[in-house]
Amino acid sequence: MRFKRAAASLLIVLCVSSSVAIAQEMFRRLGEKEIRARVVGNDIVDSSQWSMYVRPDGALIRDELTRQVIALWKIENDKLCLSGANKSRINCHEVWMSGQNIRLRVNKNEESFDAVVAKHKVN
Repeated sequence: MRFKRAAASLLIVLCVSSSVAIAQEMFRRLGEKEIRARVVGNDIVDSSQWSMYVRPDGALIRDELTRQVIALWKIENDKLCLSGANKSRINCHEVWMSGQNIRLRVNKNEESFDAVVAKHKVN
């Protein structure tokens, strides 16, 4: 009888722990209004190596190691579209977030680009 209670208690603890871990990883796709509210005006950073400042005026300021690149961004069809340094090629990404964690991906079946949204740091 004690063994059954201990096993049941352990199973409950494992289920609750798994549910908490899954909830922490629950990414939700954002629409245009949510992208503007949660991403625009902030930095997207992956580490100390680079960051992207999504400026409210449509400029995208990328700090990559020792250089700064100015590009463009826009929101189109609930996707965040980012240009390259030459501003001619634009890739549109679905935006998924969980807390401050952000995932950008071009298509649902493609690998995502993972980073963190942080308050913009003024240089």
